[in-house]
Amino acid sequence: MKYRNLAFFLLLGLAYSCASVRPASDLLITDDLAAALNALPSGAKVKLAPGKYLLNEPVLLEGKENITIDGNGATLVMNSLQSDVLHLTGCANIQLLNFKATHIEPSGPVGCTGNVIYIDESSDILIEGCDLNGSGIVGIAAYNTDNLRVLRNHIHQNSEYAMIYQGPSLLLTNNTFDKNGNGNVIYYSYAEKDGPLNWPPDQELTTDTQGTGLVMRGNRFK
Repeated sequence: MKYRNLAFFLLLGLAYSCASVRPASDLLITDDLAAALNALPSGAKVKLAPGKYLLNEPVLLEGKENITIDGNGATLVMNSLQSDVLHLTGCANIQLLNFKATHIEPSGPVGCTGNVIYIDESSDILIEGCDLNGSGIVGIAAYNTDNLRVLRNHIHQNSEYAMIYQGPSLLLTNNTFDKNGNGNVIYYSYAEKDGPLNWPPDQELTTDTQGTGLVMRGNRFK
């Protein structure tokens, strides 16, 4: 009987141990991150293995829905100065969380002409807890995108603008905008969904404000 009880408790302890340890297979581990993320089906939820990823092509989500990408503190470095790091087009309900995104350092006089995150013709997009760092021409550029939520990010040292937004609904909460070009402004226009977009945008914002389709609160401009 004693041996049976001992075996029972050993098995119970093993089961508890297995349940408490997160298996490595729960993390996305890949040598080609852009290809792996580009192939995600609608409805996917992925968490990256920590580390630094050199991208030879943009992360492109096209026509996808209900995807969550948790960067888990990873750094995404675009190897082309002309390309966006991430591009979302025709997407809905996408969450981009907890990563750093940047470009390689420019070596010539032209510099970088790619954005860090570029979004168009999309809706219900969340960008939260990210570091969108320098060398990109714009930290976040979003056009005809409804219900874009940008929460608790550090957007800094982008050569032209912290953000450009032209669309019907933008929420900016508790972000830090630091040392971006052209006076560290957010270039903003309200525009109806699928309506015409006129260039340049109507407003240059450097402080929290509210208006039609716009809520800004708790942001810092440095």
